[in-house]
Order: sequence, then structure tokens, then C-alpha cells
Amino acid sequence: MPWQDELKRLRASTKYTYDLRMAKVAVRRSLLEKFAVELSVDSLLTQMNDVLLDGGARLVVNRSWQYEYDNDDGFDDEDDELSDEIVYVLYWHDGSPVEIEVRVGIDNDDGGYVLVEDEEVADSAAAIQSALVEAFREIVDLPG
Repeated sequence: MPWQDELKRLRASTKYTYDLRMAKVAVRRSLLEKFAVELSVDSLLTQMNDVLLDGGARLVVNRSWQYEYDNDDGFDDEDDELSDEIVYVLYWHDGSPVEIEVRVGIDNDDGGYVLVEDEEVADSAAAIQSALVEAFREIVDLPG
């Protein structure tokens, strides 16, 4: 049956295209995970929690591919595969909820980037440490 044969060819083509796309996504996410581990953002935020907040904060780590973006959040659906990020949030209460956010991601050219409180910083431990200290100072309103 020509109809059935065409459907089978279409299915095979679609599966092949999907498998290729998923392989590229897996490589990209693996690259991002490796980049994030090398930066040790979780360790830096844990140290901040231990030293500055006596362990009273909570570190939350979200990976963009593990939850759905809300359509009203400014992300275009067609760019979702290119917006892979790992978001680290150190969250605590100081009379009201307070948080410091670090975003580690990969751009469209597979280059890594780091944002601390939405400000891009160099992808080095020293630059991230400096940005985290400055963010904490701003939160608690201490002079630099």
C-alpha cells in the first residue's frame, strides 16, 4: 500500500531527525554540566552560606531542561534548545526572602557564560567570587 509505505518512510525520517537533534542537545548539555562543575559555583555559594549565613540559607539548583518555561517569561519557544542554563540560587530569610542568583549557560556558539545577579562576569573563580561578595554587600547594604 503506497499510503502505508509513505507513512513508514516519513516515520523513519522523522525518527532519524529527532535522534540527531537529541544527540546534539545531549552533547550541549554535557558540555554545560562540565563547564559548571569546573566553575564550582555550588561550592562557592555553599561557602558563602557557611561563613556569612551560618548555614541558614538553602542552595537551589535548577537546570533549564528539567522544567518547563512559562510562555510569559520572555523565552521564545523556538530558542528553548539554545537557552540551556544551570541556575544556582542561594535563598534565605532576613525579615523577608533574599536570594543571590548565579546563571551558568552556553550561548548559541557553544561559548560559556556566567551571570551573577544578571551581570555577566568572567568565567573564573576569582571573578565569580568577587561578584558574589559584591552582590552580598549590596543585599545587606554594606559599603564596598
